[in-house]
Amino acid sequence: MKKLIISLILVVLASIISLGWSISEFATLQNPDTDSTSTNEQLAALKLVGVTLSRTLANDEANQQGFVDNWNQHNQQQMSLTPKVEFILPPSLKLQFNNEKALALESDEGISLHYLIPDTGQVLNIKTQLTSPEEKSFDLNKLYTMLFYIGVVAILLVWVSPLIRQLLTLSKTTQAFGMGELQQRIDVKKTSYIATIETEFNRMADRIQQLIDDNKLLSRAVSHDLKTPIARLRFGIEALEETQNEQLRVKYFKRLNRDIDAMEELVATLLNYARLDQANIQPELQSVELNAWLERKLVGHADNRLQLEYIPASQSIMINTDPKYLSMQVANLLSNAARFGQSKIKVRLELTDNATWLHVEDDGQGIAETETEQVVKPFVRGQQSRGNAGHGMGLAIVKRIGDWMGSELVIGRSIELGGAKMSLKFK
Repeated sequence: MKKLIISLILVVLASIISLGWSISEFATLQNPDTDSTSTNEQLAALKLVGVTLSRTLANDEANQQGFVDNWNQHNQQQMSLTPKVEFILPPSLKLQFNNEKALALESDEGISLHYLIPDTGQVLNIKTQLTSPEEKSFDLNKLYTMLFYIGVVAILLVWVSPLIRQLLTLSKTTQAFGMGELQQRIDVKKTSYIATIETEFNRMADRIQQLIDDNKLLSRAVSHDLKTPIARLRFGIEALEETQNEQLRVKYFKRLNRDIDAMEELVATLLNYARLDQANIQPELQSVELNAWLERKLVGHADNRLQLEYIPASQSIMINTDPKYLSMQVANLLSNAARFGQSKIKVRLELTDNATWLHVEDDGQGIAETETEQVVKPFVRGQQSRGNAGHGMGLAIVKRIGDWMGSELVIGRSIELGGAKMSLKFK
């Protein structure tokens, strides 16, 4: 919001100052100040002269024409004498002229003044080239004022229109999200005035959608995955109540313990997945030399049934990560490879131009290409894993950690071993 307020103030001030100064300078160039008498003053003087001359000429009828001729020779404003009967006017103006004894008319050629000479039946006409100064001045001021405000409004509209579009987009997206369209997000641009608000909205939307998805997954797991061991427990308890054979009772107790262990494992898996919430986790990032760290980590994952081969990178690899969560990712990948592999697991580090790769390969049946996008979802298992133990959470945990730790999970097929190849890509 600080960016919005500062931008608004600067744009308004800059537009008013620049436009006001430029239009003022233009008006000054078009109408420079001079020392000449204004039009209003000239008209006022001529009106006084006209009144005085009409009275003077009434007292000196013999020299009227001579005075008019002499005036016309020495002045720009021309005089003439017209008999009153030839001075034709509309009735309204004629009544005004008879009452006031003076009349000012304006035409395209300029303003003319007319005075009735008392007791002579003649009209004194003074023709000028002046135009109405009041109208001209008013029109210019009005024009400049309109230009100024039109310019200010245009500049403000240019600035405000992107903001209006962004606010409308935010409003529509928010309404759609509130109506249940949880996939709605805002495309945040660098030039956006409200980029912070849009980014926070997207984060909030991601968080809400994640919580809803997790709630659905946990509900489905409780209603589906726990149903089978609970049913086995019920049947086992009923069998215990009915049998008196000690050997069968021991056998049933072992089955009950296995079912309880399965339930505990499922609950622990659900809780581990639910805890992997970025909002509740503060990663402790460290600089880790991946070759040596991975070699130490693999020592604790030895399996007598499978051969584990480790191929480090040819040079030292330093990455910035949280060792605890990286260990969870590697443990789940190794557990997945051990569950589906037949005789061998290969762990390999590879350094490319722009990324570091950690590959975990096995010689099992692998994952079909059509299932790669589905098996990373919680409680989703591929066709090849239907008869194996597990709940379909291992790869989901790896992916969730990678989403906020910056390590991308890529699923493919091992060229050498023929089974699955799970790869973590570090930037």
